[in-house]
Amino acid sequence: MTDTVAKNQEKKKPSWQEIQEKKINMAKERGSRVLKVNSPLGSTMFNILRQFDMAYANFKARLGEMNGISYEEGEKLMNEGRDIIIAFSEYTEKLSKRVRFRYFVPREIEEYLKETPPQHKE
Repeated sequence: MTDTVAKNQEKKKPSWQEIQEKKINMAKERGSRVLKVNSPLGSTMFNILRQFDMAYANFKARLGEMNGISYEEGEKLMNEGRDIIIAFSEYTEKLSKRVRFRYFVPREIEEYLKETPPQHKE
């Protein structure tokens, strides 16, 4: 068997059943979430969230490490991320009110806003 044939067999795409089995096993993992996405924007947001979560894991691993991310830069990045999350929550609340859908602000955001002085909102 040539090297090319061997490499092609190694890169063989998984079957539909293998993909489904992998998804089911991932759903069983601790910390996993299963979400039905109903809108194109929701699908895009979910795609971004998935990539953010992977980037965040790498961020935590490199925080404070030599040639990594300084704590000062890390704090700035996390503050920016928190502002984006709060802004998205506020937008979702606004949209929900407009269509008469009850939106529940996540507990973590409520607690953060209670602890944060009012100047946070710009």
